[in-house]
Amino acid sequence: MILTRRFRKPFWILNSFFSKHKKLILSFTLIGVLIFVFFKNLLPLLPKANQHQKIGIVGQYNLNSIPTSISQAISRGLVKVDAFGSIQADLAKSWEISEAETSYTIYLQTDILWSDGTLINSKEIQFDIPDVEVIYPDQHTIQFKLKEPFSPFLLLLTRPLFKNHTISAGDYIIKKIKYQGPYLKLLSLTGAKKDITYKFYPSHLSAWLGFKLGEVDQLNNLITNPLDDRWTKKVNVEKTTNENQYLAILFNLNDNHLSSKPLRQSLAYAIKDKTKEGETRALTPISPKSWAYYDKAKTYTYSPTQSKELFDKFTQEASVSGKLKISLGTSDSFLELAETIAKDWENVLDVDVDVKIINSIEPDFQAILIAQEIPLDPDQHALWHSTQETNISHYQDLKIDKLLEDGRIISDLKKRKEIYQDFQKFLVEDTPAIFLSHPTTYTITRK
Repeated sequence: MILTRRFRKPFWILNSFFSKHKKLILSFTLIGVLIFVFFKNLLPLLPKANQHQKIGIVGQYNLNSIPTSISQAISRGLVKVDAFGSIQADLAKSWEISEAETSYTIYLQTDILWSDGTLINSKEIQFDIPDVEVIYPDQHTIQFKLKEPFSPFLLLLTRPLFKNHTISAGDYIIKKIKYQGPYLKLLSLTGAKKDITYKFYPSHLSAWLGFKLGEVDQLNNLITNPLDDRWTKKVNVEKTTNENQYLAILFNLNDNHLSSKPLRQSLAYAIKDKTKEGETRALTPISPKSWAYYDKAKTYTYSPTQSKELFDKFTQEASVSGKLKISLGTSDSFLELAETIAKDWENVLDVDVDVKIINSIEPDFQAILIAQEIPLDPDQHALWHSTQETNISHYQDLKIDKLLEDGRIISDLKKRKEIYQDFQKFLVEDTPAIFLSHPTTYTITRK
């Protein structure tokens, strides 16, 4: 009874307050219930702001030469290449090659949509391939007519496809493109759930600066890791061995001294460590993942004795006044490695090596340490054939020329493999370049 009397007065006060403000309390209760129902059931149905991913890429590219990871995000091609360099169907469901290997008929899948939701019509796909005639027999067929056989032709059909230059055959539409000269500076994509902006940097240093300034939140495929202790807790770092790229020292065979094969081989044997810890050795210019890879090429394992013998042979054949001087150019990314190689050469041989940072390849260079992208197809005509301006080492060999020419016109995979294995064996023996490693690359993402 005492307890009841104690709570009787507060009860009267609350009852009086409720009676006086009943409408207001019921109104706020109803609003609360409606808000709860809205957030639980209706809010997930409303359009959400797209996630925006900003990625930095090092290198000079155009839309036809961008890395595969980007081209696959932008759009799909008629065909695609698997990890071993073999051609697989993509937008195309099948294809036929004429007996003369100068006509390719591509049959499209019939249920594939552009990113704007419309069905793909073959006549909406435009191609700009030199010396190739493109015919559209119907809305699901494309025919390519070549003037002469070209066995890597299907590889050209991996390029990302577009309608009206912006509508893709993937999940994204190109929103904006900026160029600096002939090269991409910025590529902005918009999709249903995510937007992606790729920003292209000319060097690793400028990319890292852009990351620190907040221009991008992720840097892909860096060859060097620029992190110091202040950043380790702020980012995630992923390491990968990039077997689609190699580090190599390229020689200028127009140079009076480096035109000597014994000197080039001597320099190869004098390098003690051709790979950093954890890296994979590159033996040839073709990826070890490729069906054409030759794993028995000469390795040039460190041998001061063989190096000195070959150097003596060179000095007997050549006219060298005083100590031989060699200039080794490289980018800031590989400066430390270049200086280590220079010390090896000077310790084993009677040479002076001048290591310098270069921003471009000078016509009269002697040796350069660079990273080189490996073509998806083993065809390396552009890099090593004597007639090509892109053969920066000025390498000339009739045997190599013939192998590269044959490899482009023969489609039989077994015969092509034999050709490119011979190509690797003879090229490595001639040593227009010292192949070092498949570099470790880093992907750095802000936490």
